Amino acid sequence: MSALSLDINVAVQEAMDSSIRETFSMMIGEEMEHLGTRHVPVSPPAIDHEAECVEEATVVVSLNGGLQGSVSVCLDLGAALLWTQRLIDHETDHLDQTVVDAIGELGNMVVGGAKGRLEDFMLTLGLPCVLLAGPSRLAFPSNCDPTEVSYRVAGHEIRVYVSLVASNL
Repeated sequence: MSALSLDINVAVQEAMDSSIRETFSMMIGEEMEHLGTRHVPVSPPAIDHEAECVEEATVVVSLNGGLQGSVSVCLDLGAALLWTQRLIDHETDHLDQTVVDAIGELGNMVVGGAKGRLEDFMLTLGLPCVLLAGPSRLAFPSNCDPTEVSYRVAGHEIRVYVSLVASNL
């Protein structure tokens, strides 16, 4: 496997950006504000075990085919609750099983939408995995160049991490 070329990296970022914007606009009627894009280190993050636990959730969806790796969508508690309430009219103030399921569906929609925009790579999606943890708990393989794209929606933060490499298919 090898790192993505600049052209492929731009195509993947544009596909993810279009997909998440379209998903939030169509499914819950909210427009997303792009806050920034940056490369993130692949080394494991330093974890402060004494820090206060902030409720966040991350859905991770794997991709295989012409590209391999994963896409992670991290939501703060407010974004997760907003998504769930608007999507299925479920009112709660904490991360319950219904919120976890709704976040998993968000991952399917966003990554599935991007997959459709990247047809040339013949991608297949894995099952979404929802982690009750935020981006400070993410680490990436050393053979990739992960990217973080940050958004704000209705005052809440959402971050998308793309960690893909070109496969040798």
